[in-house]
Amino acid sequence: MDNVDLTLRPVGVAHTPYDTPDAAPHQGFADDADAEIEIFDEYADALAGIADAIRITVVYWAHLADRTSGTQSDGPGAFARRSPNRPNPLSICVCTVYDIDGQRLEVGGLDAVDGSPVLDLKPSLQTER
Repeated sequence: MDNVDLTLRPVGVAHTPYDTPDAAPHQGFADDADAEIEIFDEYADALAGIADAIRITVVYWAHLADRTSGTQSDGPGAFARRSPNRPNPLSICVCTVYDIDGQRLEVGGLDAVDGSPVLDLKPSLQTER
């Protein structure tokens, strides 16, 4: 199965105050800055019922991550770290939903860099941060 092609299509885009990976917090809950998730028109119907969620898990692509960083000379490899620098920079972050206006979700605690493609949203379980 090592030649499997995967196709991911963004469902939206993250608008955050972070211009670079170094500016973004290592964990979203460490910096509760306001952010916005814009869902694209073709996925608007998938937002039905999202207003019932207080917290959501955002799955996004860390598009500015260093994909060559499998190991660090001073520590553990990519699979033992919670860094966006990895072979496939798929990232998740649990966010608080503050407001929903059409296809725009105002959230807190999103650690994505501005312009990161959003791949999926899921309602969070109560036990998640």
